[in-house]
Amino acid sequence: MYDLVVDFVSGGEVANLLKGYILVEGKKIRFSGVAYGRFGGQNVSPKLSPAAQKRVRELFGDIERFEEDLQLRLVKGEFEIKPKEGTLRKAGGSG
Repeated sequence: MYDLVVDFVSGGEVANLLKGYILVEGKKIRFSGVAYGRFGGQNVSPKLSPAAQKRVRELFGDIERFEEDLQLRLVKGEFEIKPKEGTLRKAGGSG
């Protein structure tokens, strides 16, 4: 298991950019993504860099399964919010 932290969310009319990291075994693995869905419900599309994908693969094995879990946790609001100084204006989840 891993902890999930969002540390940046941009405000937008239709979509919000977000950034954060997972914390596993004392290591941070960063991700970015887009949160959207004013019509038909909320959705989040997280993205991992190639280097982050490699680290996730080493820790969890199945990258596709991990990305699905990450997406579901973001949509459900199962994350902690730790804004960087002056960067977090709005967020859809609760910690």
